[in-house]
Amino acid sequence: MHRMAQKRSVVDTDIKRLNWRSVGPGTMGGRVSEVVFAPGESKVFYVGLASGGLFRTKNHGTTMESLFDKEETTSVGSIAVCDLPANFDHPAEAKAGKSKKELKELGRNQMIWLGTGEGNGRNSSSWGNGVYRSTDAGATWQHMGLADSHDIPAIVVDPRNPDVCYVAALGHLWGANEERGLYKTTDGGKTWAKVLAVKDHGCCDVRLDPRNPDVVFAAMYYRRRKAHKFDSGSTEGGLFRSQDGGKSWKKIKGGLPAHTGRIGIDLYAENPDIMYAVIESGQGGTNSIRDDRSKSGGLFRSEDGGNTWTRMSVRAPRAFYFCKVRIHPKNDQKIYMLGWEVEVSEDGGRTFRGGFGDKMHVDMHSIAFDPNDPDHIVVGNDGGIYQTFDGGAKWQFLNQIAIGQFYNIALDMSEPYRIAGGLQDNGSWVGPSSTLVETEKYEDGTPQTGITNSDWKYVCWGDGFHVAFDPEDPDVIYAEWQGGNLTKANLKTGRRWHLQPQQREGGAAYRFNWNAPFFVSPHNPSVLYLGGNMVFRLSDRGETWERISGDLTTNDVDKITTEGSAAETFCTVTSLVESPLTEGLLWAGTDDGRVHVCVDGEWKDVTPKGNDWYVSRIDASAHGAGRATMSLDGHRDDQYDPRILQTTDFGKTWNDITGDLPKHRSVKVVREDPKNPNVIYCGTENGVFVTLNGGKAWLRLNGKNLPHCPVDDIQIHPREHDVVLGTHGRSIWILDDARFLSESTEAVLGEALHVFTPRNCRPIERLFLQGLWADDEFRGTNPPKFAPITYWLKEAATEEVSVTVTDEKGREIASMSGTGFAGYNRVVWDAQPKEIYRLPDAGQEPWWTYFVAPGTYKIQVKCGKLKSETSLEVLPVLNC
Repeated sequence: MHRMAQKRSVVDTDIKRLNWRSVGPGTMGGRVSEVVFAPGESKVFYVGLASGGLFRTKNHGTTMESLFDKEETTSVGSIAVCDLPANFDHPAEAKAGKSKKELKELGRNQMIWLGTGEGNGRNSSSWGNGVYRSTDAGATWQHMGLADSHDIPAIVVDPRNPDVCYVAALGHLWGANEERGLYKTTDGGKTWAKVLAVKDHGCCDVRLDPRNPDVVFAAMYYRRRKAHKFDSGSTEGGLFRSQDGGKSWKKIKGGLPAHTGRIGIDLYAENPDIMYAVIESGQGGTNSIRDDRSKSGGLFRSEDGGNTWTRMSVRAPRAFYFCKVRIHPKNDQKIYMLGWEVEVSEDGGRTFRGGFGDKMHVDMHSIAFDPNDPDHIVVGNDGGIYQTFDGGAKWQFLNQIAIGQFYNIALDMSEPYRIAGGLQDNGSWVGPSSTLVETEKYEDGTPQTGITNSDWKYVCWGDGFHVAFDPEDPDVIYAEWQGGNLTKANLKTGRRWHLQPQQREGGAAYRFNWNAPFFVSPHNPSVLYLGGNMVFRLSDRGETWERISGDLTTNDVDKITTEGSAAETFCTVTSLVESPLTEGLLWAGTDDGRVHVCVDGEWKDVTPKGNDWYVSRIDASAHGAGRATMSLDGHRDDQYDPRILQTTDFGKTWNDITGDLPKHRSVKVVREDPKNPNVIYCGTENGVFVTLNGGKAWLRLNGKNLPHCPVDDIQIHPREHDVVLGTHGRSIWILDDARFLSESTEAVLGEALHVFTPRNCRPIERLFLQGLWADDEFRGTNPPKFAPITYWLKEAATEEVSVTVTDEKGREIASMSGTGFAGYNRVVWDAQPKEIYRLPDAGQEPWWTYFVAPGTYKIQVKCGKLKSETSLEVLPVLNC
């Protein structure tokens, strides 16, 4: 008689050693919110990303080091860097026994104040959770409070004392909250005082007079975004000044408009009495979104410390998104205004010229000057990081880090498979999950990286969103740009077709979401479905189309009007999917919370009772026609907790399976495992999670190296069972062969030792290239060579773990030592036999790879008296 195995649940520590691999691309960047140089340094600067964390270079951008991957947010709004004073008690010094001189040599002698949450307020902006501080240049971090401030676009430190800091807190973008305004700490962030407050207003900028840091300038700003509109500006906001360190304030009015929105300010370093402010103003009316002129706002100059102002220019490009001005460090007449491009004035703002870095991506958010050489300038925009060493004549694009902001991804069935995806303001691209070239080696000498920027190909323009492969023609990819502009692209010929349905003359225009869902039917590759306010069926690969539903939204006439940008188009379908089991069985969810199912051509409203949250994703199950899992995202209604529902009866009832998912992280995507209905993945604003028991308990799946960034899409490859993530800030990541999660049933987890079924092993003869690469190039990681073998230990091993491979004749072909951690462990077999089973020397070069013959091999894992076995199928070498 066998005793029942004692139950064991997976805990976070069981999966913390899982290794994700970044495949890029780094070809295009992502939105940069802030760039700052370290004090007195030309080679060292910091880059804050809107949703991808914080990076630093110590060598003019040749290499970039990520510093902020494991905190509870990767949205950076502002950075302040200062040298530690000589008397500062450095914690790292005590821990490591390093002298202050040694710490300086290591670059650990700087304090960083970091404000999280970008302040640019677009429809896809992420948010932060307050202020962080590092006293060792980013090696370690402390959370210093203001967690509900959400967006911190500016932070300044008193040059006399790094424990004195001012924080511009904008507050929630999507609703009202108390923690907004200008905050000050005098004790290094232990306590905070709100020193400037205007009801419902946040602080969007703050500056200190370097001659007297008790003189503080702060800009107060009202903004409120909804899914269907954006409000900006008031008469209560504006520019304020304190002359006593924030104890008292006076609103500055001389020459400035009474109605102000976002304001950006700068003081001239050589003479801080000279100031500039770029001001958004609705006074006198507003212009169209593409008209950069303001009727009352624009660029203003003061020459008396802010007492009086002169309007220099009517220009204020798309102020809610830009609104920054910088003065040349040595010339108060040379002004840089950030907008669609960097606009430069040589006459104090009277006239501006474009063309400053005309090869750069558009949408400028930050500009920084080398403290030792003002011709060395670094710019951050929606496309990434750029620098010039000659004042803007020539530019360098620093695209060696993968910081793309993906919305959606798709996988094909090539071998190796390809990944396509759409990105914020960077179009749609396609690239490989692995390559036949290796460019670097692991520490143990085995080849590693090989996916380069040149492996990724451009598919479509604009803001990229959903993508789909034609399963019968590898040269054809469907992509779209904002507002449902569906395109079919032939990569071989370069031809593109616009496929978006258009209303007939006289009819009401169709509405399409900023991120309109579409897909190729899994049952018929010539059929596509596209969601607008209705659902459209496109036949003959998009040549013809028809409406197959009525308006599936609330059709609220007070909300369907646009603000002039496709970003605010409302009452639209946001998620659309067809059952993989039943052709024509469709699910549709909308931005106003409606849910419909189409069975046998009939649509039925199955909206969960009381729901009005944005439907971020519906996933139709492979385990039952009436089964679907749905994620709801309430952040556009200023509700940030996760919500996941599931139905097994075509939407008649919905069960909440949110379980113990952490609070304050909206769910952006949900994906059911195709092999095990109890295994469900979800991507949130702050990382990826998995449940192995149908939602009763959720586990963070970031493993040891996946940043805690927004995960907007999850795909599971049907053949390889890789979990592929489209992140909004750090491009694409892959967890290879996640079958072990599918097979983690209650019975398996109760076993003391269990080896999981590995995927089929396809050896690949990779070419190792040396001498063609440099450190300033992106190189993504190829999958392990070649067979990942994953096993479970219920408890940490007290004896050695061994893994052996035997062939069909029972001969031991390979043996390896394994790790003995409690939880999941993985080793990789290189599909090569022991020396005694290799072919006799036939004159091959010594680096020639000998793979085992195709066939079935037995895998055995042993730990003391424990033993577990499975089989592995080795396929013929791919490129032979």
